[in-house]
Amino acid sequence: MRPERRSDSPPREHAHRANVRRDRGQPDHESRGYGRLYRDWLYPAFDRYLKRRRTVEYWRRAETSQWWDRDRLEAFQLESLRELLRHTHATCRYYRESWDAAGLRVESIRSLEDFHRWPLMRRETVRAHAPHLRSDAATTRIAKATGGSSGQPLQFEIDSDSNQRRTAMTHRGYDWAGAGPGAKRFYLWGEAIGRVPTWRRWKASLHRRFDRQRVFSCFDFDELAMARSVRALDRHRPDAIVAYTNPIFEFARYLRRNQVCPWSPRSIVVGAEKLYPFQRRLIEQTFRCPVFETYGSREFMLIGAECQRHEGLHLSMENLLVEVVDDNGQPTPDGEEGNVVVTDLFNFAMPFVRYVTDDRATAGFRRCGCGRGLPLLRQVVGRRLDTLLTPTGRVIPGEFFPHLFKDYPQVGRFQVRQGPDGRIAILVVPDREGLSRETRRHLRDAIRAQVGDSTPIELRVVSEIPLTLAGKHRVVVRDQLTESTADPRQACQ
Repeated sequence: MRPERRSDSPPREHAHRANVRRDRGQPDHESRGYGRLYRDWLYPAFDRYLKRRRTVEYWRRAETSQWWDRDRLEAFQLESLRELLRHTHATCRYYRESWDAAGLRVESIRSLEDFHRWPLMRRETVRAHAPHLRSDAATTRIAKATGGSSGQPLQFEIDSDSNQRRTAMTHRGYDWAGAGPGAKRFYLWGEAIGRVPTWRRWKASLHRRFDRQRVFSCFDFDELAMARSVRALDRHRPDAIVAYTNPIFEFARYLRRNQVCPWSPRSIVVGAEKLYPFQRRLIEQTFRCPVFETYGSREFMLIGAECQRHEGLHLSMENLLVEVVDDNGQPTPDGEEGNVVVTDLFNFAMPFVRYVTDDRATAGFRRCGCGRGLPLLRQVVGRRLDTLLTPTGRVIPGEFFPHLFKDYPQVGRFQVRQGPDGRIAILVVPDREGLSRETRRHLRDAIRAQVGDSTPIELRVVSEIPLTLAGKHRVVVRDQLTESTADPRQACQ
């Protein structure tokens, strides 16, 4: 049976007034009043009495537990982990058979370190054994799917209680940035694709009005949409902007290029894509407010988020057990890069136990100066496949390319793709001025110096670069290399 739960510069008026500045706007008294009413009364009543949920209860608990010391938090994790593993072994056929075959016993888990002996689970395993990964005892199931950034969406399930817990963690993480429930928010985020039933559109619209959200889709965020967004920001005057990283960065570049001074919110929360330091600087300079990075996934929602100290990403430790490990599942040394592995401690419908996210991060869960007991993930490096490999075995980190292209304003957008034969194609969408011969030569020389002479390279100027199925822009895409090597004599085009 399912185990019993424990209680534990200023706005711009119009596009032609590019150089007119006002003092930085602040939420008016009415906005603050409604925000407090929504946060303290309306949302809790809606959650508890109308929806019969415990989201706000879990959120309030998390507001307390974030200040626990590390030992108490780890003790909570260990107890939750044991409960999850007992339930999983009893009700999930795939786990039971694989653990029994390996001689693994839940009773042997006496510390979190003992868990390192448990096998890793990869995306391919979920696809191949999904029916036997589901719990026989789970009663409430919510179907979910990843966005398909890798080209292969993943179908999975969570239970209602797990969904409420992860929503509570998102509330807490966003609240550190002043973007939690009650704040007026402007979203530059993904929207539903295809035909949406009328009743669902009305329901979403009503919810957004109630929650004071204004949403712009980042899936078709061209310059016309950016111009509309400037006017919408002026009208909405949000406390916070919540956005995909690359669209808000491109928006900031558009504003700079057109000498537009946008509404300045109190904060900007970015997620869904990796944030690079140069992107943070430009966004903060353009909107004149701090940027808060978040890290999450569809499988687990919010994994980590920045607090006001910006010293790293606080992990959602009460809900998730996060590890940074090598390919054998063992912890990587402090300061070294490894694979991000996550165990959801409360998804009893379809447990994810030591699930390899395909993300890479720098190990070392140090403590933040803010005083929270939640450890900090040092840095999310990017996706595991966001690196290039040469026939000589040289590894080119994906971070190299954003740092290279940021110094070339003629480059509007780019993507680096490595095919199965090892060839590297650099796709470039130029800005209005086009890509000069000198810029092309500098780019080729810089990339050749990094990659070496053994790998064929092609620089292509294109009109657009398609987003992934999840509406994200991947700057580096690598297919698995074959054993054959490419002709090293191929020159840059």
